[in-house]
Amino acid sequence: MEYLNLPQSPLTDYMLSQQNLSPISLLACYLLGVLRIAPIVAIAPFMGAKVMPMPVRAGFAFLLGLVFLPQVMATATQEVMMSPAYLGLLMKELGIGLFLAFLGSIPFFIVQSSGIIIDFMRGSSQLMSQDPTMQNQVSSIGILYNYILIYMFFQLDGFLLFFDAVENSFSFISIDQFIPSRFFLLNQEPYLFFSELLGKLFALSIQLAAPCILAILMAEFFLGIANRLAPQVQIAFLGMSLKSLMGLFLLWMGWQFILKNVILESLNFLKSVNLLIDQLIKISHAK
Repeated sequence: MEYLNLPQSPLTDYMLSQQNLSPISLLACYLLGVLRIAPIVAIAPFMGAKVMPMPVRAGFAFLLGLVFLPQVMATATQEVMMSPAYLGLLMKELGIGLFLAFLGSIPFFIVQSSGIIIDFMRGSSQLMSQDPTMQNQVSSIGILYNYILIYMFFQLDGFLLFFDAVENSFSFISIDQFIPSRFFLLNQEPYLFFSELLGKLFALSIQLAAPCILAILMAEFFLGIANRLAPQVQIAFLGMSLKSLMGLFLLWMGWQFILKNVILESLNFLKSVNLLIDQLIKISHAK
């Protein structure tokens, strides 16, 4: 069994430093790394997801595989060969990639949910359209939130934080190892931390929509009083326009606050993902 103690720096010619490493083994390691990255390119909204053509996404995944290849080889504990067990490693890498893609998409799902709640309270829930970045039916404000978050994600280097988490993921489960049984014990600290984090994020979708929800509830309250004072007035038709305008007005008034919190919470979430992976690394190294 030959161990691959490769240098961490991508500037070093790590391929030539492994004279005993066969080209087949190097290709096998590369394909395993690509299969972990491919679901991220295919699913994560900030990676283009469904917007970019399939050949572009495939080429980008193979390019990122070259970028992460030094880390892939540095964390490998043995030479990977083409064998029946290799198919199991491929499926394992695909599962990890899907999990990482899900983590990277959570902030975008949260802002979309917040926009859907706002449009539902405004009475515009039937005005749904296709979001090209995620290929699902979302309200207009949800699409706006999603586009703004994607733009700010790149402006604030959020994608670098996420790729840092992807790089660290090769440390807690290397490409040549299967998932240990101790990872499936759900009472461990990382899983409790992850469940608390998800609960906080879903509560955040309500908080982002809170100003509009409050304004619409106040409008309905005063419309109810007006209906009692003047029953002959068609409050139902008047309320549809009033609630929609009140929701948009409060959204405009609190836009700076909402935008600031969306960016702050998204970056905090990515830092929490890195912390979660660090905890998983400790579990993987525990005897």
